[in-house]
Amino acid sequence: MNPRPPPPDAGSTSIGQLLRRAFGGVVALVFLMGVAGLVATVPPFVAISAPLNDLLRTRSSSGVVRTLLFDGQQGLDGYLLTGRDTDRTSYLMARQDYPAAEAGLRGVTIDETRALVETLATEATRWWALADQQVNGMPGARPSSAEITREREQFARVESAYQALDLRLVQKIREINRANNLLNGVALVVLAITTALAGWFAIRIGNSATRRITGPLGQVLEAVARIGRGEREVRVTLAGAPTEIEEVAAAVNTAAFEGDRERRMFDAFQEHSAAVRHHLSRGEAVAAAAQVLGDLLGADHVVIRLPPDPDGEPEPEIWSAAGAAGDPTPLAGAPVDWDASQPGKAVVREVGQTPPGPMTAALNAAAARRVIEVTFGEGGTATGQLTVVRQRGRGGWRPYEVHLAGVFAADLARILTHAKLFEQAHELVARMREVDSTKMELLWTVSHELRTPLTSVAGYLEVLIDREAGPLNAAQERMLGVIDQNVVRLRRLIEDLLMVSRIEAGRLALSHDLLDLSALVRTACTEIQPAANKADIAVTCDIDEPMTIRGDRENLDRMLLQVLANAVKFTGSGGTVTVAARISGPNAELVVRDTGIGIPAADLPHLFTRFFRATNAIRQAIPGIGLGLTIVSTVVERHGGTVTIDSEEGVGTTATIVLPVAGPADDDATSAHRTDMHEYSSA
Repeated sequence: MNPRPPPPDAGSTSIGQLLRRAFGGVVALVFLMGVAGLVATVPPFVAISAPLNDLLRTRSSSGVVRTLLFDGQQGLDGYLLTGRDTDRTSYLMARQDYPAAEAGLRGVTIDETRALVETLATEATRWWALADQQVNGMPGARPSSAEITREREQFARVESAYQALDLRLVQKIREINRANNLLNGVALVVLAITTALAGWFAIRIGNSATRRITGPLGQVLEAVARIGRGEREVRVTLAGAPTEIEEVAAAVNTAAFEGDRERRMFDAFQEHSAAVRHHLSRGEAVAAAAQVLGDLLGADHVVIRLPPDPDGEPEPEIWSAAGAAGDPTPLAGAPVDWDASQPGKAVVREVGQTPPGPMTAALNAAAARRVIEVTFGEGGTATGQLTVVRQRGRGGWRPYEVHLAGVFAADLARILTHAKLFEQAHELVARMREVDSTKMELLWTVSHELRTPLTSVAGYLEVLIDREAGPLNAAQERMLGVIDQNVVRLRRLIEDLLMVSRIEAGRLALSHDLLDLSALVRTACTEIQPAANKADIAVTCDIDEPMTIRGDRENLDRMLLQVLANAVKFTGSGGTVTVAARISGPNAELVVRDTGIGIPAADLPHLFTRFFRATNAIRQAIPGIGLGLTIVSTVVERHGGTVTIDSEEGVGTTATIVLPVAGPADDDATSAHRTDMHEYSSA
């Protein structure tokens, strides 16, 4: 028996812990990715955004300055050409806003462009000075061409200074953008690397957790599948598996252990139950059943009680394990209301929960803690009660043990029924044999007693027929003829009874002389011819070659005459009886075929039974007592041959007798006086 599987390791990790670790690792990786992303993007952003903002503000401010300068230049040109106040106003507004714009440009200028800003401001101041002179001189003193040229040249220098400043700002912005793109690429690479590493670590963590869960779980599932396929010795062996899976594995091992134990118990039950069924005595069967059930279930006491029967009240059967405490005798003597008891399922009784009474006292005397009780029987009648005791300090009954006790009790009910029937049958057979022996003795005695007076009757009848006592008239002759026929018939009946008696008593002696079967058959045909002529039946005897056999002449004559007499008796007027014999290999084969009433198919298997007669013969009141074929089959079989009957009702019957022919080594000198005495006891 396999040992019980060990419990799960108390220090193993649970699935919840594995999942928390895995999810914790993934969360940590996500956090690290976020930190890595911040580290990769924030410093470049901080490093780039401030200079870029300064440049953008500088360029924006320079653009404002340039716009005011262009507005002023356009207002100046328009005023000089048209003299309209609107142009002058436009110039003055630009002139008014310019200082603030220039101050704003100076405030946002970075160090790298400060010189260019100063150049722009200087050139602009010079242009505003020339422009103010021209505006202030209008409309009375229009500027000269030289003044206008000098003003335009100055504005070109202003525009050139602005272009230089703007070009420098654009260059710086491009440089910063290139640096920003580079830093963004680096950040992207860093993020990609950290993401790949995080994914790799996440996969590692997930695979590790998955392997620690699915690997052992797969072993459990494979073990369950193998156990389901009938591999009884499979057990789950795990190392370092999660606690829950170890618990599942332990449960699977426990279930496999219990299932294996249950199968072994039921295999043993089948074996021992078969052994119990071999007991044909009810007492022996009950004793064997008590011991088998006690051993199988590991019980302390087993008590089997049977109800009273016409022979009295049977003694209860008590079985106790070696060293078992308590006395089960009071339990065996506890009263049972057999009239109210009905066969049912096995039930478990807790002794501590039973109400006080004789049964509880008897259970306490047996030191019982838990008991299985089964009332068993055939149909609705109880034929016994089974009580299996397990004492204090031992485990409870498993469900399959309770079920096995119920099955065993039901099997015991059938065993007891069969044993009772066997006992009755055995007693009946003994009585039948006694009756049969008495009957055969009676037949022997009666036959002998009838034979003596019948011999006297036949002797006096012969004297009368031979007219030794005086002359006879025609009527007297007919009456004596009828008497003679009935005497012959009665003599044959007595001879048949005597022969059956000898056969049954084993006193039939046969000689083994060399005989010509052909001559015996022709003699039988000659003897049966008068009866056939009287019944208007044609008898044909087709036998040409001699057939030497070894046998008893008297009994073979009786057998052949019986077969032919049956053929004539059951053939109606105008019918035919054909007798043929031939050598067939090592045997002589005799066939007697008639066109008589035939035999019903249902009667054919019983033809060689003593005193059996075909139903159609009984209906037609054909005389006979059913011993002819019994004698025929016995004589043929004692000569080493066989006899078969083929028949169809209303068509006819064919009897085939096969006898072994004598071998070449046989001769008259060595066999004439050999006699083989065979003694057979009655069936």
